[in-house]
Amino acid sequence: MNHRSWTTALLAAAALLSAGAGAGYLLRPAEVPSGLAASGGQATAPVTVEEFADERTVQVAFQVTPASTLEIGLSGRVTTTDCAAGAELVSGEAVATIGATPLIALATEIPLYRDLEAGDRGGDVQSLQRELARLGYAVGDDGVFGRPTAVAVRDLLESAGVRDPEGEIASDQILWLPSPTSVLDACEAPLGMTVGGGAPFGTVPGGLDRIRVDAMPSGAVAGDRTIDVFGIRGPMSEEGEVTDRDFLDEVEDTAEFAEFMSAEEAVTAEISLAEPLRALKVPPGAVFGIDGDSACVESDGTAHPVRIVGSNLGATLVVLDGPVPADVSLGSAIRSDSCD
Repeated sequence: MNHRSWTTALLAAAALLSAGAGAGYLLRPAEVPSGLAASGGQATAPVTVEEFADERTVQVAFQVTPASTLEIGLSGRVTTTDCAAGAELVSGEAVATIGATPLIALATEIPLYRDLEAGDRGGDVQSLQRELARLGYAVGDDGVFGRPTAVAVRDLLESAGVRDPEGEIASDQILWLPSPTSVLDACEAPLGMTVGGGAPFGTVPGGLDRIRVDAMPSGAVAGDRTIDVFGIRGPMSEEGEVTDRDFLDEVEDTAEFAEFMSAEEAVTAEISLAEPLRALKVPPGAVFGIDGDSACVESDGTAHPVRIVGSNLGATLVVLDGPVPADVSLGSAIRSDSCD
């Protein structure tokens, strides 16, 4: 074979070797991400920690109260008064004096329809107790007018200017408010006017009384939550109800709320845990013994009980009480059967 033939053969062989190596590289299996690797190929996986707020999108309903006329129960001449258009009436404070008797504003869920004293029971007693508690008095809401309620009533009346109160409450001495802070549209009981029982004190406009989530999402993590409505965030109960007055007032003052009132379209909101959880992000293959949201993970041969709270990009999010392990066992590398 001449020199040119040898050169041609060597170049051809080199080309074949290069092509084979390239094909081998192209056909080589891609590396599997460590978090998704099969248990047979990896015994452990690292644990990462992230905050989990269980954010959900929900639909909410607004409960709006109609305009109300506030009625006076006492009879006599108005000798002092806060009654004026635009005046702010605050629950727990005296807003006028009829004769020599203070007229006290009170925003109970149920308007007081009878005099209340020690031994009385019922929803009106419970409603009174809840408002007393909101005002800062040390009283429960068992619906029984006992000594703690009598003490709270006495302190309330005394702070409102009643002389030597005895811990009983007369319904005609109370001006019922539809909300803890109400602004008068108009005054109908000015200074010097003589009024009788049932006379109007003034009118207040309707307003946003509460916000309620139409349906709480299934599987939502238990705990105190906050809600974001029209970009304003405030507290919400676990049952999905918003009653915080300051928050409601902020929502009511937005242009979006005014648009809702005119169009009455569905409103969406974002809810999340008030205190985000410390969640561990682990591969699904590390979680075993699953029963509802209860499960186990294993680290260094020790099984730990965890609570499953969600998933994120092919990983399982769990909550574990105690120190965070550096890694968890996977698949066939798990030696425990349970974490009881």
